[in-house]
Amino acid sequence: MLNPLDFLYIALGGGFLLLVIFLCVMLLNLTILLRDIAKITENVKIVSEKIRKTVLEPFKAVSEITEMFGDIIKGIRAKFEHEEPQEEQSDVQKKNKKSPFKIKRMKK
Repeated sequence: MLNPLDFLYIALGGGFLLLVIFLCVMLLNLTILLRDIAKITENVKIVSEKIRKTVLEPFKAVSEITEMFGDIIKGIRAKFEHEEPQEEQSDVQKKNKKSPFKIKRMKK
């Protein structure tokens, strides 16, 4: 006959066995999930490298070229205006600057 203490030990053993099986299955699923995540991150690295090479590097080169042309255009404008290429001037500097075109009065 089965006394209550024996039944308790069997129930605890069965519950512990189910808990161990559950934890093993959970660990297996976690391992598979982490493996898949590792594959995905490797693919993301490859894709991001391709995007960097095909999009960002040409964009960066075009940006540098346009900046260079902007500097050249500023220099050309400055030469046509008879000025040296300068950075942005403050309002006070602009007012104090003398005009390069002076009107000379002829003596009679």
